[in-house]
Amino acid sequence: MKKTSSKQILSEKNIIDKYFKRLNFKKLGTYNFDNDGAYINVPKNYKTVVTTDTIVENVDFFSADPPESIAQKIFCVNLSDLSSMGSLQKFYTLNISISSKINSSWLKKFTNKLCKLQKKYKIYLLGGDISKSKEISITATFFGYAKLKNILSQNKCQLGDDIWITGNLGNSYIGYRLLTNPNLKIDQEKIYSFKKDYLYPSPCMFGYVASKFINSAIDVSDGLFGDLNKILNKKYGAKIIKKSIPISSKLKKILMNNKSLINFEEILGWGDDYELLFTSKKKYRYKLISLSKKNNIKLSKIGSIINKKGIFDDSLKLIKNINSFDHFC
Repeated sequence: MKKTSSKQILSEKNIIDKYFKRLNFKKLGTYNFDNDGAYINVPKNYKTVVTTDTIVENVDFFSADPPESIAQKIFCVNLSDLSSMGSLQKFYTLNISISSKINSSWLKKFTNKLCKLQKKYKIYLLGGDISKSKEISITATFFGYAKLKNILSQNKCQLGDDIWITGNLGNSYIGYRLLTNPNLKIDQEKIYSFKKDYLYPSPCMFGYVASKFINSAIDVSDGLFGDLNKILNKKYGAKIIKKSIPISSKLKKILMNNKSLINFEEILGWGDDYELLFTSKKKYRYKLISLSKKNNIKLSKIGSIINKKGIFDDSLKLIKNINSFDHFC
């Protein structure tokens, strides 16, 4: 009797049927991925909000990173953008170019993580495409719903607005440094925590909840001051209280013990925190604080919008050499 190989050959149809079909959650508009397209239903009085991002091997992640981490990153960058527009997430498409290094085990771990994230954020896969490439490249387009009056823009701040930020900054940067520079002096028990912050970022989904009280918003993906510059849009300036910029207590200790290797400005220029940076009228301060507590979101007021162009510290000294992440640098 002729023996058959237990190793299954990967093909586009096999990959779709075995790993990706279960991610459509059997929604009618997906046609169970047996069609060349899909349809969506938009509720009355709502608009469809769309965002898309691409992550590429050796640029946004390392080839040896766990597939679960790569899945979380493609989710995080897109969900964070929807949040910064005040949108509720609904569904997404996924285009993935896989290399010869990808096998059945990788695909299983990758799609298992996608499935868990879909359930957590109540979203499903609408469709997509699969191709081969020398390096892994993943593009996702996420769709959400929001009422037109609540859709947020990143450059509609107003003079006198408070500047707010959610969560803490910098943990992802330390995680990256640990993966690329083993010389940092860090307690062993904290190493895993920082690496996890880099490998498994979580989006802050406060935008939809607080959209009625926000004038402008952006997610912190390219560095605090770089993203703040986008909000200012060369129209206004910002006065920042540096001591109010939120960083975790464990990160403060890292900065004290590694002054020759790392500084605060590096952290603020890194990004990949996916926290929400936004401006709001002063009269909404207590409402925002109440909403943040109700939704278990850390919220810090770090400054205000001023008429003088530029970003200044609390003594009105101009902050120079503002760094922002750029994929082409």
